[in-house]
Amino acid sequence: MSTAQQPGASGTGDALIDEVRAIRREICEQCGNDVDRLCDHLREVEQDYAARRGVFAGVSKQAAARVVESWGDDPLRTDDPTIDEVRAIRRALADKRP
Repeated sequence: MSTAQQPGASGTGDALIDEVRAIRREICEQCGNDVDRLCDHLREVEQDYAARRGVFAGVSKQAAARVVESWGDDPLRTDDPTIDEVRAIRRALADKRP
């Protein structure tokens, strides 16, 4: 069994996945591993992004739009119409934000 497959192994061998997991672990620890606190934190991040505050201050709406355009027509389309509908609603709401 390789190190990446062993239970409790710290790394997957993929630097990006390891970095994302480390960030996730840090944020969860900062929230005391409390789901409600984590959700509150994520809502704050979402509001900061929408208002282009904090770390998002340098992200213009044009730059964000270019990223979304780069995804193509509907790259996240699934076989689940409920998920597709929720994503469409979220995109429509995001388009209405100032």
